[in-house]
Amino acid sequence: MNLYEGWTSFVAQCVGAISPQMATNWVKSRMQLSAYTAATNRGPNAGWRPGNRSADNLSRHEHALIVSRARDLVRNSTHVSGALERIANNVIYTGIKPQAARLTNAGELDHGFNRKLEQHFKDWAEADEVGFDDIQRLILNHLWQDGECLLRFYPDPDLMKQGLAPLGVELLECDHLDSSVDGLRENGNFAIRGVEFNRKGHAVAYHLFSEHPGDMRRLMSRESVRVPAMWVRHIFLPKRASQHRGISWMAPVIMEMRDFSEFQDSHRIVARLMAAFGFFVETPYPELQNPLGLDDSDVPERPEAFIPDYVEPGQVVTLPSGSKVNEAQFNHPGATYEPYVKTSLRGSSTGFGMSYEAFSNDYSDASFASARSATLEERRGYRVQQVLMGRKAIIPTWHMFARMLWLSQLEPSMTGPRVPVGCQYPGWPWVDPTKDANAAEKMLGMGCTTRRKICAERGEDYDEVVDQLTRENADLKKRGILGANNA
Repeated sequence: MNLYEGWTSFVAQCVGAISPQMATNWVKSRMQLSAYTAATNRGPNAGWRPGNRSADNLSRHEHALIVSRARDLVRNSTHVSGALERIANNVIYTGIKPQAARLTNAGELDHGFNRKLEQHFKDWAEADEVGFDDIQRLILNHLWQDGECLLRFYPDPDLMKQGLAPLGVELLECDHLDSSVDGLRENGNFAIRGVEFNRKGHAVAYHLFSEHPGDMRRLMSRESVRVPAMWVRHIFLPKRASQHRGISWMAPVIMEMRDFSEFQDSHRIVARLMAAFGFFVETPYPELQNPLGLDDSDVPERPEAFIPDYVEPGQVVTLPSGSKVNEAQFNHPGATYEPYVKTSLRGSSTGFGMSYEAFSNDYSDASFASARSATLEERRGYRVQQVLMGRKAIIPTWHMFARMLWLSQLEPSMTGPRVPVGCQYPGWPWVDPTKDANAAEKMLGMGCTTRRKICAERGEDYDEVVDQLTRENADLKKRGILGANNA
């Protein structure tokens, strides 16, 4: 027994000699202090009792509503749509490129073979029928809006007629999954809202609608088609081990951004109402007003002047004797408006993994040091998303592409369908070029980094940079600009 428990027992015995009930309450209160305060049932949090269900069960009924609300914000909120556009510009930019990594017998990279395969992939990805770079941006947007999407592959002989790998690819929204396919299946597998798993917990098939269920222009069958998992990539990032379907990455900020949008709309309405009034006239002749809105011809003639409803520029108006004109003045939106806006946007920017300055496009209060720190932190988050995209979308697409290229025999030098691959991710320019270049040079001299890594951080392909430098030096020599001593 420790000192805390010993003291509690001693006091309880002393109090119990007088009142056992008081001693019992004393022990209970002391035990609560030694437990987790997060589990207290008193005070304003007494009604806070969230369910402790699995991730799939929690999102089973709320998923559709969360997705529809997230999509609505992307359509109608300037801050949300701008944030997703900025995220895609940093994560995807012009596209994540696969890099083949086949080794020779000597253990060196086979640059010639790799260049051929990478060129095949580039030609395929840039084809109008494929548009893989655009698909990459769509994948990221759907991850933020819906939390998941489906990348479906299929053989496309028409591409082979153009000399391209006969691999077709289409991106499907999560709505294509037949959520009614749920529970134990006849073949012994089990399904979770359209995704079929075997007894080991591996996805073996996806039950997909042929058309989008929300497309009202077409008469479609409500029966889904079972597609083997080898032709489908289910792209999502689980937050819990019990999660087999994605949830919108925007879920934590949906209500906050919705409230902020309504707050903005309310202030716009107030501003319009205030703009409708220019002057207020105080007059001792209320009978001169025209409350019924009658035309001048319908109002009986009076010797006094009427008070007009609207004043034209340069108009001369004679007011009744004793009237006073007061200019309409409103103290709106008030001193609390700007602090509330900044507080709301700061909270939402955290949910998007962005700095307040980048999310709100407001750099008025940012110093260079704080902006630099925020930019570096943002880029770390962008890199995480890039790696996720590479692992979930780019590399699986490459493996399917290499298989189809090998089967089509468009590249005779391929000896098999499996070619190791990495990813060349888009990088960023240096925030402070002079200091960053000096730091990179020092780290290179200390052996803490490599030229290949420095190029990769800037989004450049080291091999392409070296090849370009070699060609440029050869061209300068040929033109007599670069001497032998400078080569």
